Amino acid sequence: MTIKRRITRIVQANRYAAAEAKEDPRVQAQNAQQAQRALLDQARRGAADVAAHHHRVGLAANEAADYVNRVEAAAAAAVQRGDDDAARAAIRESMTARRRLETLTRQLHEAEQQARRLHDDVQRLEQRVQQNAMEYDAMLARRAAAQAAIGVHDALASSSREAAAIDAARRRAELEVRRFEAQAQAREELSWTDPSSPRLQQAFEELEADAAAQQELEELKRRNGRGYPPVQR
Repeated sequence: MTIKRRITRIVQANRYAAAEAKEDPRVQAQNAQQAQRALLDQARRGAADVAAHHHRVGLAANEAADYVNRVEAAAAAAVQRGDDDAARAAIRESMTARRRLETLTRQLHEAEQQARRLHDDVQRLEQRVQQNAMEYDAMLARRAAAQAAIGVHDALASSSREAAAIDAARRRAELEVRRFEAQAQAREELSWTDPSSPRLQQAFEELEADAAAQQELEELKRRNGRGYPPVQR
């Protein structure tokens, strides 16, 4: 196989694996969870930025309020001194400071509302991500349980097939044993009818030996009956 064909097969295998991964519901669920976590992180960063902005606006508003108090105090002091020019200048400065304080106060209120809304949104998104994670874990547990059940059923079916095969083999073995036993019995019966069989010859030899012994016994009895001494051997 050439290097070009190997590279082509590797690329095709990677494409097939990627396509299968896209079709796998578990991979799709994991990708969705990752996307939700990314959105949650983004929302947390946004909420943190808004909270920092709210804090900065609050500091600026406090400084503006302190400045308004100082300018108004300066205007009052100028009035007490009878310095109308200084009083008018302090009053104009206080008016500008109040407008700036009002602007900062409005911005602080808007930032506070925005921070509260973002905080609520982040909490809802966190709950949603946790709920989806729990549902995903439950789905994996159900999937594992279903796979285990399928494995058990497959094992039972395989065991039943194996048991049937074993039973069939046992019946075949029993029939074979019976056939061997029948053949042995038939050959045993045939051995008594075959004059040349060793078993029948042995039986004839035993009969002949018994007959010779019986004949010799009768001869011995006749001799003893006539008064002859037993034959010495």
